[in-house]
Amino acid sequence: MNAVRQCAKSVQGFQPGIGDRIKRPGPAAGRDVLTGANTKVFPPFRLDTINQCLWRRGEAGEEERVLLTPKAFSVLRYLVEHAGRLVTQDELLDAVWPDTFVQPEVLKYQIADIRGKLGDDPKNPLFIETLPRRGYQFIAAVHDGAAAEPEATSVTGSGGALSELWDCLRRSFDGERQIVFIPTEPGNGKATVAHEFQHQAATNVPGLRAARGQCVEGYGSKEAYYPVLEALGQLCRGSGGNSVVRTLAEQAPTWLVQFPALVKPEHRETLQQEILGATRQRMLREIGDALNTIASGTPLLLVLEDLQWADPFTVDLISAVARSRTPAKLMLVCTYRQADIAVSGHLMKTLKPDLLIHRLCREIALEPLEEVA
Repeated sequence: MNAVRQCAKSVQGFQPGIGDRIKRPGPAAGRDVLTGANTKVFPPFRLDTINQCLWRRGEAGEEERVLLTPKAFSVLRYLVEHAGRLVTQDELLDAVWPDTFVQPEVLKYQIADIRGKLGDDPKNPLFIETLPRRGYQFIAAVHDGAAAEPEATSVTGSGGALSELWDCLRRSFDGERQIVFIPTEPGNGKATVAHEFQHQAATNVPGLRAARGQCVEGYGSKEAYYPVLEALGQLCRGSGGNSVVRTLAEQAPTWLVQFPALVKPEHRETLQQEILGATRQRMLREIGDALNTIASGTPLLLVLEDLQWADPFTVDLISAVARSRTPAKLMLVCTYRQADIAVSGHLMKTLKPDLLIHRLCREIALEPLEEVA
């Protein structure tokens, strides 16, 4: 089994926010302990429907069992297994108390108990929403505990880099934003590894939003934020793009106006009024807030390539994203040519060492890669 296949094995069952059940194999383990489709995951919790228990992942990565009564577990399980839709009170009573008459008020006590264990606020719920006089709806994203295994890569020698990238993605799912630099020389395959990783992640991690932007060599002035705009456009047009557009409309109008096709004609004039006098600094602030919102619940992977040609504003954005203290399920992969950065005196030459010193990024060096015939 080649290095990338081994990396793929290490992420079987890997879903957003469930690093709590992905363990590195010990000397005698041989492979990670996996959970199957009988586990329902809604970060930072996982619901084991076989052993009928709930687990929470702590800040240090350890798992802690959350004690629930049998009835509370049954109520939570039914809501989780029917996530995203209204579950009426009668339906829930019939499912949890079949052939038994109980007062509907018993649901209120069970829901209150579950919310207390989840740390959920009924006025601003993250997990269970009450629909007055109708029932309840589980509103968090839920994923099965097993995912398809990534296909073996056609690039040899990339297993170590891919393994590191997967490790970073795991960390991002816990709200620990990840900034990864891949500096290489021509022929080291930085773009190939970045493409392979993005493909594997997008294919095998349900719910993940992924996009890439490519810096372009230019001999005149460069468009500010060019690669970020390219990636953002992909997000707006991809799965779940409507929510991205809404976030831009509310928090980053200076960015939404860059995509006139996404703005309804009746809203364009209002949008133009909102951005009068907008500066690049305002754009930087707005996109930072918008990315935090987009990646607050749904994991987000952005790949920016060939940053030796990046404009100064894009470099500022990378710095701002790396230094933000707001928890976000965000991973940013940046590739660039080491030699070009060193010769040109590019801003990236000073940014990366500064972020490394403050432990705000990770650098992954690559060995020369060979394509498999």
